Amino acid sequence: MRSFMAEVFSAEDLKRGIFSTRGCGAQPPYFAVLGHPVAHSKSPLMQNAALEEIAKSDSRYRGSKYFAFDVPPDELPDYLNEFWRKNFTGINLTIPHKEIAAKLLSDMDDSARLARACNTLLRTSKGWKGFNTDGFGLEEAVRSVLGRDFKGSDVVVIGAGGAARGAAFHIASCGCKSLLIANRTPERLERLVSDLGESGFKCNAVLLAGCEELIQENSIVINATSVGLRDSDSAVLKFSDLPKSIAFFDMPYIKEGETISVRSARAEGIRACSGLPMLAWQGAKSLSIWTGKPMLGGLMLKTLNGS
Repeated sequence: MRSFMAEVFSAEDLKRGIFSTRGCGAQPPYFAVLGHPVAHSKSPLMQNAALEEIAKSDSRYRGSKYFAFDVPPDELPDYLNEFWRKNFTGINLTIPHKEIAAKLLSDMDDSARLARACNTLLRTSKGWKGFNTDGFGLEEAVRSVLGRDFKGSDVVVIGAGGAARGAAFHIASCGCKSLLIANRTPERLERLVSDLGESGFKCNAVLLAGCEELIQENSIVINATSVGLRDSDSAVLKFSDLPKSIAFFDMPYIKEGETISVRSARAEGIRACSGLPMLAWQGAKSLSIWTGKPMLGGLMLKTLNGS
């Protein structure tokens, strides 16, 4: 069984140890996830397992590693420059960096440009190119675990931050029947709805409190907030007020067991899943972007489930 907790590095660590001698052209390829906090991340666990598998057939990746760095938001621009100088091939971004990074980049693919948030960076000769693999990972997880497709479905997204943006734009582009965005406060909610509209996607918006009465039979409900990461959190919705026919996907995941929202949904007879399958598939897509190799989502999920 692999260890869950990732070793967390800081900016000062880039100046010493295995990072100190790296510069442009340095090998083997290195990768990292940046977040604040980031100690809970399981990305290093699954990505290093996948890199070990790739190295069996491609010697260029022997010795490749994926690291976790705790990066305060105001230090992200300097960090990205330093990782580029240290010849890191790819970067993942988690809370709270996805929207911040999108404002820093001039080169993004459609997934990141539309969402105005990116979770994946690929090193280029001129800097970083941004991608958003959250929507892809979410779609694969919902399909494989919950047996549901976004196309033709009524979908509810809870949240309006970086993860919610990636999810909402991807879901809308899949051709959902309807899209409802619910958020605790109006400012980000209004901005996300406006951005979706400017891109030609229709949706409805509602404040989170009391939104249960608007959720229809057979809807797919996505929690794209961090509610559930803390032991003190309550369930994100009052599941006793929801139709039993909905499917609930909770993006957060915790060290042991299921989140409070997943437990609460299942207690009401609602099919529910937490975020590990999404983590695996968005990570597999990221690694494929960086390496050009086929996605290893199955291996990553197996690694996560065994941690």
